[in-house]
Amino acid sequence: MSKRLFWVFGLAFTFALGVVAQDITGGGSLTRDITGGAALIFRAPSNPSVHLSTGGATGGGHVKQTKKPPVRQQDSIIARANAARSAPKPRYDEAEQQYQLAAQIAPDDARAFAGLGNVYVDQGKFAQAVDAYQKAIKVKPDYNGVYLPLAFSLARLNRYPEAIDVYKETIKRDPSSPETYNNLSFAYNHNNQFQEAVEASEQAIKMLGENGEAYKQGFQERNEIRSYAYKNLGNAYNGLKRYDEAATALKKSSEIEPTNAAAHFNLGLTLYNAGRYSEAIESYKEVIKLRPKLPQAYFNLGLTYYAINDKPAAMAQYETLKGLDADLAKQLYDAIKQ
Repeated sequence: MSKRLFWVFGLAFTFALGVVAQDITGGGSLTRDITGGAALIFRAPSNPSVHLSTGGATGGGHVKQTKKPPVRQQDSIIARANAARSAPKPRYDEAEQQYQLAAQIAPDDARAFAGLGNVYVDQGKFAQAVDAYQKAIKVKPDYNGVYLPLAFSLARLNRYPEAIDVYKETIKRDPSSPETYNNLSFAYNHNNQFQEAVEASEQAIKMLGENGEAYKQGFQERNEIRSYAYKNLGNAYNGLKRYDEAATALKKSSEIEPTNAAAHFNLGLTLYNAGRYSEAIESYKEVIKLRPKLPQAYFNLGLTYYAINDKPAAMAQYETLKGLDADLAKQLYDAIKQ
């Protein structure tokens, strides 16, 4: 018979389809989409730097201070654009207009295109962000600050081979960022390059270490990135069907961030696929504690109870599921009654 388990990542989920024997001795096989948005680290890129007549640099970039930099119309325009983007309530339309004006005045200035890319990525307009960042690189190939947000935008567009290439280039330019290795693992997983994903995740974990000062990238703290890296590692092992190693990695992810429901959910599916049903049940129970209205958790828990031939417990999940998702409840009922 055919059974369906749901693979959940943060707020998104996809079906994992597989044919299972009558006695339910195996779990569904993983879908192509085995990693989730929660495992892709994002930090807002810095504004392009400008020099104004006050003698200092502004805009969030990293440039050397000069005593009396010349007053330039271009710098003033980019400064206004930066201010609009960085306002407590960002004025993206104004920022976009000013960066576009800067690009018209000086089309050989990569900063204008980088700023445009930042405005677009802030708003989730990833196709436009890619176009702007690529223009910045064409004008100035050594503009290092645009490579990471470019790769992120490509990944969000599911353009994983391109994202992988850009992440590799980013590592050449800055080999010290665990964030980049974590995100490279994410892209490898989506591109079915599971062994490469294992290696990238392990490198991120090695760089973060077990101890030391908190590592921060934007709003992500070190432990959050460690949890994501272990989650990507577990997803990669799942892709290789090395379920016990996947379970070890996902357990570590959930231990680092015990309130991460997605890590517990992925662990439950992994344990199910490994035939470790009792442990899978405990993982799904943990998901339900954290997300008591997540219907997919009850569905998977019901199927897992059915896998150990505990039909009363499976039916109890069906009764709860009826009030959350009637379609899923029917699917679970049909599975139990077959």
